[in-house]
Amino acid sequence: MPDIISIGEPLVEFNAESLGGPRVGSLYSIGFGGDSSNFAVAVSRLGGSSGYMTRVGADHFGALLQDLWHEERVDASRVITDERHPTGLYFILRHGGRSEFVYRRADSAASHLEPSDLPEGMIEEAKLLHVTGITQAISQSACETVFAAIERARAAQVTVSYDPNIRPAIWPLQTARAIVRYTIPQCDVVLPNLDEGRLLTGYEDPRAITQELLELGAPLVVLKLGSSGSVIATPDDYYSVPARPVLAKDPTGAGDCFDAAFAVAITEGKDPVDAAIFATAAASRVVQGLGAVAPIPTRSAVLEDVSELRAEVHPRAS
Repeated sequence: MPDIISIGEPLVEFNAESLGGPRVGSLYSIGFGGDSSNFAVAVSRLGGSSGYMTRVGADHFGALLQDLWHEERVDASRVITDERHPTGLYFILRHGGRSEFVYRRADSAASHLEPSDLPEGMIEEAKLLHVTGITQAISQSACETVFAAIERARAAQVTVSYDPNIRPAIWPLQTARAIVRYTIPQCDVVLPNLDEGRLLTGYEDPRAITQELLELGAPLVVLKLGSSGSVIATPDDYYSVPARPVLAKDPTGAGDCFDAAFAVAITEGKDPVDAAIFATAAASRVVQGLGAVAPIPTRSAVLEDVSELRAEVHPRAS
């Protein structure tokens, strides 16, 4: 069985190769997305043992995703092919330096995930389960599946990592805040970005945000700060990890790669600071490319960047 399991909604990506979108015409490159699928692929590329659980449609796009997971050595043997519902899609349109995401995911196969879909033994035999707020947002049954997976992981003493990944376009903010804040104390590692931390707590300062999330019951908070790096907070410690200075082209999927790299490092026995250094280095590679999956780096590439980051990490007094 794989060491690291993720559950969620995969998507096929159509990424515009020119500016302006469909009104003025554009060529699109086919790629892949969906935070949990990005995570699964990144785990494998970064040297981890990766498994994925979802539903895909019995269509061309579902077959493309199955091919992706096979090529990337992700164990997708428990993925369900849904004969009645389609695989979700999204489009990335480009307007100058801005990207616009357009989704076609309503009634997707993955939105029909339900607790009974969870395979016996897959979670219990893993080292880490990763879940996200997007999976909770796409439907009530998918949300219930996340909670059922967390319950099974906790009962088996499997580490649970959680990225709130709040998307106001998918669910109302008040609903998102309520469900995410309820989920946080059930998880071992919480991985919001700065905007999500602000939405969840009402605070602007990273220290205040992490303190509030710790008080909710999260034993470890890793706050992703984009080009400013990340901070790692426990009830006793607070560390800052700087970002690598790079020319960023596209942030798509960087947070998912960060989560995956952190999970790989933690399951290998690294402490949270070293795990965050590895994750920060991995994410900095992703933003230099286009799309969610194509720029995900290999482990060897990330290790080239780790030593320079480690030298810059310093604890801050609590």
